[in-house]
Amino acid sequence: MSILLYMNSETAILFTQCLQNDFASLLDQYDPLPNSLHIGYAEANRLLGEMVEDGPVFSLMDWAYESDPSRLKLIHIRDWHDLNSKSQEDHLIQFGPHCIQDTKGAEFVFQNWIERDPKRAEIINASGLNDFVETNLESILKPYQGKPLKVGITGVWTEAKVTFLCYDLKTRYPEFELAVCSALTASSSLSMHFIALDQLKQILGVKVFSSIGAFTEYLTGDQPNLVKRISTNARIASDKLKLDPKYPISEIDKQILLYLFRDCKEVEFKTLDGGFSGNVVLKSKSIDNLGHSQVPCVVKIGNRDLIAKERTSFERIQEVLGNNAPSIVDFCELNDRGAIKYRYAAMLDGNVKTFQKVYGVMADGSGLDRIIDVVFGEQLGRLFEAASTEKLNLLEYYDFQSKYAKSVRSRVESILGGPQPKETISIYPGFETNNPCIFYEKDLIQLKEYNHTQYFLCAW
Repeated sequence: MSILLYMNSETAILFTQCLQNDFASLLDQYDPLPNSLHIGYAEANRLLGEMVEDGPVFSLMDWAYESDPSRLKLIHIRDWHDLNSKSQEDHLIQFGPHCIQDTKGAEFVFQNWIERDPKRAEIINASGLNDFVETNLESILKPYQGKPLKVGITGVWTEAKVTFLCYDLKTRYPEFELAVCSALTASSSLSMHFIALDQLKQILGVKVFSSIGAFTEYLTGDQPNLVKRISTNARIASDKLKLDPKYPISEIDKQILLYLFRDCKEVEFKTLDGGFSGNVVLKSKSIDNLGHSQVPCVVKIGNRDLIAKERTSFERIQEVLGNNAPSIVDFCELNDRGAIKYRYAAMLDGNVKTFQKVYGVMADGSGLDRIIDVVFGEQLGRLFEAASTEKLNLLEYYDFQSKYAKSVRSRVESILGGPQPKETISIYPGFETNNPCIFYEKDLIQLKEYNHTQYFLCAW
């Protein structure tokens, strides 16, 4: 079908900004930066993934190039410099040589898609900080002026070219509904990245998504096809997943585990938690395809958007906590479920206990104060030092909702061994407390917040 048949009929536009080798190519950890504008080892890894073909950008490109061209327009903006151009001389002196036209450094990090389908996307050659100056971007967008299109922006740097593009689009096309995704944008540091995202949201009103799937669904209603990537990449059959029979999981969650352990031939899981919230927390013991025992990991599976928020919240604080924080090995999303694969330095010996189990074996609670001091003083105390106040509904923030009432009652009555219809419950003889079942069944429905109170917030 000719592209002319659906020209200008799109309901969404996806921009990629400077996703080029000189800005974002993968580096080894101690490699020198190729130029002063490269985002660096850590941010390139976060943006592209250690295995590029399974990383966020390639996942996005898979989705974008499989999307119906009549629904989604693609615009790739690239830095494109001419060493002999007098008008670009000051820019190249200030930032140093980068993205010189027709060089490897100027190529897109997803160059394969460009070569396979060169007519699918518009390519804008920008030589300065404003993508509308001396380019054809304005003429390309003219047919869409006045239309309430959903527009997604991805790429680098979050606080520079991404922000500048959002500002230009917001002021020139106020009817456009702009959105960015944290996992699909990057900067020279995580702190600057998140500061820029906060400013985009607060000042320009840009929607900021943590989830890649939520971002793509916002644009077209579809999300990347993880099932296809599982079938083509996974070397592990579902019968090799040794799951805890006492805690069955859904088929979607099994597909997620297949993807996260696609380099393994056998994985054994121990359930650490599985509450009424719908989250599943598993500790893994895996063997790779060469027969090596891998380092234990913890996988948390839950609601896609909440898991994505947890991932970005963790990314905000990992530089503060350093080695005391776990590392994110991988993450993925499938339908309405999401997962994070964590690696903890303290798990190498396999002797890991939850706080609940440690407390349960304390005869008189001795040692409890020390544990609390270590966690909230020595570790999380660094977050409290930088806390800021914000008006917040704590019931909503901590997800206290009446929809959990049935599950709460089932658990309470199971623990206490019978129906609990009264306003109070007796945990042990002589000690009564308010019945949490009543709180979920009645109180949460009637509670109203008449005055928002300012609470200290830390980025965790």
